[in-house]
Amino acid sequence: MIIAALSLGLIAFVGVLRILQAEAVARQIVTTAQDALQVISNPDLSDIEKERKVRRASLSLFGRFLAIAGIGLASLVAAAAIVWSGSVAGLYGLDAAMSVAMGWPFLIGSTFCAIALWLTLDQIGGQRGAPAKQAGEVPYGPMEQALHNFAFASPARQRRLGALETRLYSSWIDEGRAARPVFVTSLPRAGTTIMLNVLAETPEFASATYRHMPFTLAPLLWGRIGPLVQKIAERTERAHGDGIEVSGDSPEAFEEMLWMAFWPEHYRPDRIETWSAEDHDAAFARYFRTHMAKIVASKPGASRYVSKNNANIARLPLLDTICPDATIVIPVREPRAQVASLMRLHERFLDLHAREPFGRRYMEGLGHFEFGQALRPVAFGGTTADVEMASGADFWLRYWIGAYEHVLATAGRSAVFVDHDALCAAPHETLPALAEAIGADATDVIVDRATIFRSPGPPPEIDSASPPLLAHARAVHAALLDRALAPAAPSHRRKVIA
Repeated sequence: MIIAALSLGLIAFVGVLRILQAEAVARQIVTTAQDALQVISNPDLSDIEKERKVRRASLSLFGRFLAIAGIGLASLVAAAAIVWSGSVAGLYGLDAAMSVAMGWPFLIGSTFCAIALWLTLDQIGGQRGAPAKQAGEVPYGPMEQALHNFAFASPARQRRLGALETRLYSSWIDEGRAARPVFVTSLPRAGTTIMLNVLAETPEFASATYRHMPFTLAPLLWGRIGPLVQKIAERTERAHGDGIEVSGDSPEAFEEMLWMAFWPEHYRPDRIETWSAEDHDAAFARYFRTHMAKIVASKPGASRYVSKNNANIARLPLLDTICPDATIVIPVREPRAQVASLMRLHERFLDLHAREPFGRRYMEGLGHFEFGQALRPVAFGGTTADVEMASGADFWLRYWIGAYEHVLATAGRSAVFVDHDALCAAPHETLPALAEAIGADATDVIVDRATIFRSPGPPPEIDSASPPLLAHARAVHAALLDRALAPAAPSHRRKVIA
């Protein structure tokens, strides 16, 4: 009878927690704490604004802590009432019941049973009223979001952690393995992700992956600690809604966090400044080379580093100076198709960020300032784009023109331009030439990835676009294609494919 009464008490305890919405209150506590941390680390707010917002968050936290304490007390009272009632009815002695309840077997067993009961109720109907999330939305719970916010709050902390890792893992790090890196870069929606996937999935190349999140500057250290404190994401569609699925082992663009840690002054509230070769910093160059060697060491058998970083088109001369042995792969896409895709993604992320504020903090923490409320354009040619006009096609056309005119003016001999549309239409012709251009060891492994490409449809007509801007974009696109990689010769293609 004692076990039955204690079990009923446990059910009552869980039931009261759910009826009084303990989980929702706990989530509010975590969210408020996250918002306060974000305010403290926001360089755009004055000290007076920070003090006011943090004071308001403190009062909110105090009230919610009282609420969660009250809910916990009510749950305990409900459970105790059931056990006490059985004692009053003469079914057992209260002392005997307390002895069983405080024993380790019951404490451990009741913990697992309470968790199982909570999860079962969730599946039966506890989550039925919650709005369904769209595919690709932020796949992190409150505790994981808090961990990411802590990591994103201080790029300098990330930098120090990376330096500590260098000392701890010095025997693992061979900077010779950072030779001949490949940097994939272009404006978003030009095919940089699929290019990264093709290269990173070969044995030769290593890239940062989601396993390195959120402490991306310490990939070896966090690669060991991370799985112990956070779940590894299952394969799901990414937030872009473009059909590309990602998992914990998927390569991703995390390199910009390193640049933010060394050049915070380039990241203005309304724009990102470009870099030149004169910005060379010896300390950064050493740190960067070491970081690339760490990424390579994190993948058994890899010998070269590959990254995708859209912002690298803002610093091509500096990359040439830091890594004269590098190859910079620049995919180029038909401007109307790319602009239409940029507009669609911007609207998608505006909606996501309005519904999920962490989505914006996540993008900004990674240095992804390309879309939504996180949009912070690169000031190509010294021109700051007006983000208030970002809902219009002309905004993105001007940005596209400015970006690629800057690329044409600053790309050096290390740059390899790839016609993305030609690559998608005839991958067996372009991939061998790409493999040769980057000096890949196994051309056939790269060519085997040809099956993931799909021939593009005709570019969309953008009726709202300015005809002079469209003509200008076509002229820039033609200049880019003049420098694009030539497909492999037929005889070479037959040799590779055979």
